[in-house]
Amino acid sequence: MATTEFLKRVFSTRPTSTIQSALSVYDDYLFDKRYQLDTRSEVAINDLDISQEDKQHADKYKPTRARYFRKIMEKVVLPRDGVFVDVGCGKGRILLLAAEQGFDQVVGLEISPALCQIAERNVETFKEARPKTGSIKVVCTNILDYQMDGSETVLFLYSPFGYSVTERFLEMVRKSLKDHPRDLCLIIDEFRFPELLAGDDYFEQSLIYKYGAAVFHVYSHIS
Repeated sequence: MATTEFLKRVFSTRPTSTIQSALSVYDDYLFDKRYQLDTRSEVAINDLDISQEDKQHADKYKPTRARYFRKIMEKVVLPRDGVFVDVGCGKGRILLLAAEQGFDQVVGLEISPALCQIAERNVETFKEARPKTGSIKVVCTNILDYQMDGSETVLFLYSPFGYSVTERFLEMVRKSLKDHPRDLCLIIDEFRFPELLAGDDYFEQSLIYKYGAAVFHVYSHIS
């Protein structure tokens, strides 16, 4: 197929979405280049330095695009003085973008020690370029072992788990809200299991937002 014919076919299907995605790929390149970061390259599940059991519930490292994140941040009103948590932070792109958005405290949870090391290097490099950035912390942990302390106000996920772990994680969040009543926003990019929050007693879906290839599900808990 000639190049011109291929492009016509691509842009005739969902031209707006295709353009948004193309711009987003370029923005990712610019983001890494601007700060001399390593957040773009994907890591396959088999290449992750985690146990075989954990690999059964994991997804490959593939970060939310910077442009997608900035767009969803324009659509939701979030407190900047709480703790923003990226669950399954990988190389740390969302941590840095959240810091750019003005969140005072940003925490990334990641099970892979190798990805944690990359994320920590990215954080150090980013903070050298932006020394007034707030607190950014990377925690190497299995999410099911993590103890929430009640300071978390935003939880961000890019579909990092299989069904059973996602279900158990949501139970952890509900317990945390019961033990530490507070307002909390849950933002999930590419939510594969929305049935887990259908008619939920703790969370109400406040938004479904599509941009480029991303579909964000946003849920709110008001204490």
